[in-house]
Amino acid sequence: MGSADVIADVSDILVHVLTAAVRESDAHARVRLVELVGQQRGGGHGALGLELFLYEVAEDPSARNRPSRHTVVEDPGTGAVRQERRRADMALLLRYLLIPTGGTPDAQQRILGRAMRALYDDAILQGPLLVPAAQSNSVADAGESLKLRLAPLSLDERAKVWWAISQPYRLSLNYEVRVVNLASRDITTESAVIGGDIGVGSSVGGRP
Repeated sequence: MGSADVIADVSDILVHVLTAAVRESDAHARVRLVELVGQQRGGGHGALGLELFLYEVAEDPSARNRPSRHTVVEDPGTGAVRQERRRADMALLLRYLLIPTGGTPDAQQRILGRAMRALYDDAILQGPLLVPAAQSNSVADAGESLKLRLAPLSLDERAKVWWAISQPYRLSLNYEVRVVNLASRDITTESAVIGGDIGVGSSVGGRP
């Protein structure tokens, strides 16, 4: 059950995983979460590294219509027991562009290959990989896992993404991350459970 910080926490996890991968080829390479809108950035200047651009947050259609969760809660003061119904978490699908930057075209292609291999080998992130820099986050705390997928775009789709952010086209990869759960605060308290008798039905004719 992810908190409202879950989107930012997923981005932090990806930056951590990718940084470990690209530094195999260049110890000074860096991975940054960036906002490209309104920036005029080129791919051949500055420090060698990767830019991770979150360009779309959508509801994951594969996880819609999940049922509500029912839990029984005991009041520590009175001992009264009640039932709570929590609306199912909102399942999110995050789409990122992964963009090599700086250095030479050769260096960019090498660093991109290492990043792709890392995300292919760890296509399901779980356990220790969800705790970047030994810091807790909402994804790890919920005991969830993240599934990564390289989702190729057609040339037309790719051009539309770059046109939408008013940037010249650059070499990039499109990744999807699911299922990212955003916890709902829609909780309904139902009638208290007081107790009751369990009856035994009888069959026709009065025989048990």
